[in-house]
Amino acid sequence: MRASVKTSWISVDISGIIPGALLEVLRLEYGHRLRVRSDGQERLRDVHNAELYEKKPSEMRPGAYLKFYRQDNELTQAELGSRLGGIPRQNISNMENSRRAISRTMAKRLSALFGVPACRFIG
Repeated sequence: MRASVKTSWISVDISGIIPGALLEVLRLEYGHRLRVRSDGQERLRDVHNAELYEKKPSEMRPGAYLKFYRQDNELTQAELGSRLGGIPRQNISNMENSRRAISRTMAKRLSALFGVPACRFIG
């Protein structure tokens, strides 16, 4: 994927796997001047039709954000647990279903993994 912005004073060109949070910031800042192109090897996602954007932010709990970002990155609960350092699948399930709180440390790890603010995972 490639994202580019050109203004009188700024030229930004980013290629590779671009985190959704970065694209969101670029869209907010540059609007119609942002151009996003796919190199044909990956599918583009229309974030405005994603489940996350259809719900009101007040309805989204930390576990719902976790589930959304996990599914958006096409990870199973077991794969996510493995990437987080061997967390059991059941613990991931419990966090997604609000049966287990997401600690600040875990929120930071999730933030780094998904490229989104840690506050989304803290209730």
